[in-house]
Amino acid sequence: MLWNIDPWRELERMRRDIDNIFSGEGRVGVNYTFPLFNVYDGKENFVVTAELPGMAKDDVSISFVEGTLTISGTKKPLDKVKDMTVIRQERSEGSFEKSIRIPSKVEQDKISASFSDGILSVTLPKAEEAKPKTIAIEAK
Repeated sequence: MLWNIDPWRELERMRRDIDNIFSGEGRVGVNYTFPLFNVYDGKENFVVTAELPGMAKDDVSISFVEGTLTISGTKKPLDKVKDMTVIRQERSEGSFEKSIRIPSKVEQDKISASFSDGILSVTLPKAEEAKPKTIAIEAK
């Protein structure tokens, strides 16, 4: 079987991909999974935000076990299209689960979450031993 591949074009594509990796402009081969997370580290808390467009808070579950935050749920199809034939589908449906390891101890009983405009925000208060300490210097 013959393949219609231009080796020079493939080499040029590979060169661009490698240039992107080292320049930091692109991420070749990175596959982001749903939902997309942002993780922030503050003095008192970690905050994890997740994009959950079109979902309701009742469709989402959050758990924190042994330093790992897990967000799971089910993306349901829109009611108005349930009986229609799909021509093109780019938005996924069905169950999902995504976890992220939190880098230090948190006070589990004080974890809170809010959901607004498709953005889930989870606040994880740092344990006292994980908070930054200021050490006074004594003069002699």
